[in-house]
Amino acid sequence: MSEARKRILERVGKALGRDDAATSTGRVAKARNDAYGKSTPPRPKWSDSTMDRFLAKLDAAAATHEHVASIEGVGAAVDAYLRAQELPRAVRVAEHPLLQGAAWPDGLEVSIGAQHEGLLVSVSVADAAMAETGTLVLCSGPQSPTSLDFLADHHLVVLPADAVVPYMEDVWARLRERPDFPPRSLNYITGPSRTADIEQTIQLGAHGPRRLHVLLLQPAEAVGG
Repeated sequence: MSEARKRILERVGKALGRDDAATSTGRVAKARNDAYGKSTPPRPKWSDSTMDRFLAKLDAAAATHEHVASIEGVGAAVDAYLRAQELPRAVRVAEHPLLQGAAWPDGLEVSIGAQHEGLLVSVSVADAAMAETGTLVLCSGPQSPTSLDFLADHHLVVLPADAVVPYMEDVWARLRERPDFPPRSLNYITGPSRTADIEQTIQLGAHGPRRLHVLLLQPAEAVGG
């Protein structure tokens, strides 16, 4: 809804003696909040910090991670990952505002947009993550194409440390404050793709990326907090 239309509806509502909840905007917001509810269901408890719990669950899901002190360092971290995995120095990157601050090393081929056939590595940004299960949450949209999450062999995800919350309910509370909520699709990713359909043996990369690597944007002094 445009700001002009919002102001007109608010004035009409006031003239009719209604509060904000009776305007179009207010009704939508109230209905949305009522649908989610306010009660908290029973949830698991843990003694570690939220971040420690998240990283432990991330590792248990066969994902890897490293700490990056600033967005400028993401390019160097991506390049180091490619070299360590002996991969071509080429990546497909989401057109996300956060990644515009990354400094990409010379010689690294960086293309922008949805996943391109033949590229092995994608880089995207997580909108949230839950410590309870070590799950990344990515909202689809022009700045975060879903194809980057599932079509590359290696999925590298930039995750701001302050986007890690304890529970799924906290994820919803965080996301519904966004002006573009809800997205067309919401992708939950817990570790790399896997299956045990073949002789009950875990195989990675069956239906998506074989590797999931998280670049945690967390200042060095905060690591382990």
